[in-house]
Amino acid sequence: MPIDKRDLATIITLSLAFFLMATWSLGLADAPLTTWQASAGKSFYIDLGNLERVDTVYILIKSGYANLQVYSGYPRNWSENGAASMYDYYRWYKIDINCETQFIKFVFQHSSGEIVEIAVLGEGKQKIAINSIRGENDDDSALSRLIDEQEKVECPSTYMSETYFDEIYYVRTAENYIKLEEPYEWTHPPLGKLILAAGILAFGYSPFGWRIIGVIFATLMIPVIYFFGKKMFGTWIGAFVSAFLLMFDFMHFTMGRIATVDTFVVFFSLTSQLFFFIYFQNVLRNGWKTSVVPLFLAVLFFSLGFSTKWFVLYGFAGQLFLLLVLRFRDLFTFKGGLVAKIRTFFCHPFFMVLGFIGIAAIVYLLTFVPNMMIGDTLKEVYETQWSMYFYHSTLTADHPYASQWWSWPIILRPVWLYVSDLPGGLVSTIAAMGNPAVWWVGFSSMLSAIWKAVKEKNHTCSFIVVIFLFQWLPYILIQRCTFLYHFYVNVPLLCLATAYFLNESWSGRWGKTTGLAYLLGVVALFALFYPVTSGYPMPYWWREDLRWFKSWGF
Repeated sequence: MPIDKRDLATIITLSLAFFLMATWSLGLADAPLTTWQASAGKSFYIDLGNLERVDTVYILIKSGYANLQVYSGYPRNWSENGAASMYDYYRWYKIDINCETQFIKFVFQHSSGEIVEIAVLGEGKQKIAINSIRGENDDDSALSRLIDEQEKVECPSTYMSETYFDEIYYVRTAENYIKLEEPYEWTHPPLGKLILAAGILAFGYSPFGWRIIGVIFATLMIPVIYFFGKKMFGTWIGAFVSAFLLMFDFMHFTMGRIATVDTFVVFFSLTSQLFFFIYFQNVLRNGWKTSVVPLFLAVLFFSLGFSTKWFVLYGFAGQLFLLLVLRFRDLFTFKGGLVAKIRTFFCHPFFMVLGFIGIAAIVYLLTFVPNMMIGDTLKEVYETQWSMYFYHSTLTADHPYASQWWSWPIILRPVWLYVSDLPGGLVSTIAAMGNPAVWWVGFSSMLSAIWKAVKEKNHTCSFIVVIFLFQWLPYILIQRCTFLYHFYVNVPLLCLATAYFLNESWSGRWGKTTGLAYLLGVVALFALFYPVTSGYPMPYWWREDLRWFKSWGF
């Protein structure tokens, strides 16, 4: 069915609403940038101008590592107050002082890192102005960079002003690409990190600049799944429900707001599946002579997903499986001999598919051009593929928030991405998990879709089920540490499965009433869990009440 004005109005409304929700409190757009290089033996002290009751000192490290001791008192009469070991990438570290002092001295031991800014907090977590900074043993003019952006400091720090979870790898690597340096993160192909780099170049180096490109891709998924639902079900309600459920899913919201690459993978995967479904549907209706343009686009978007993370290959294998099923279905009704059947099997579009896959391989190789600009040879690019494979196939590390494949649909173990204790008995926490109303109902709908695919040979249900199973069941064989967000790629399919049954029952009064109640429940849960999925400050009791199961750590 063609897209009409009502569809366009719906797409714009849902997309704009999601974009505004996702960009709210996304991160600071103006963050401290100037740095001072720490090394062993360096020391300096700051002057607060007056005797102050100092509670804590915050230090923002950009990269590298630093080990330091902190003293209070005054020159030639210092008392040790604490020590810290700092590492990671663009991360604030807190050092407790708890004394009255005008001067605070910092002495670096084994260190080689970039320090961005220092902030001092007094009673009530109020920032204390720093009057001056000076080296103890030498006159280092660069020290002024440690206190030159005080107006940009958020104290106490939250996710708004620093990296969290795997951002420490991906943002750092994006900066490497911008500076034409050797990429820090090499265990996945480059495209996702190049997209992050493009976002930083466009929107600036800041938490907002790192993350906004992910929000844009997450927002673009709304019209993609809307078109998918419209093409699949042929109705406004089927398209609306598909997009609405994805819009209010926790995983989609949270992963779109973090500067990692998973949202790019899901976008490319979903778009590939949309174009493949168009081709699949055309073959069913018109035979193999139909246009192969949608199939080419499906392979093209698969190649972009594969150039971001390899696991998109599972869904693509599902697409190829569906093509084979259609081909063998035709061969079973073909009345020629064995040779004729073999010849028919290799007929159009067999060699075009091989050609498209060849183009996909070229696209994949092209994403390594920035690596070659940095200095890698083609041989080193080839060896990197094996290094990536062996890394993931031999990884034995464990993680407290890892989970098994079978537990993902029931949301047994969310991934706790971030937590920060705030003044006033508040906490900022971020967990990657699914909206129970979307995932639990969606998985039940998927089981019903399996029954319809097997018993009724329903082509729509067969498509949804095959792609879903191909993207989920391979994890049975994977021995490495896996996480709930590996199920993110299947969330759009859960939405489509639920939309299928809501679309079927919508014409009836009971179906419409139940459907509206369900959609309201989806929004209600999104609002209830919003602080947990966004990092918005909330009372501790709220967080505790949302831990419905012992395994829900956030």
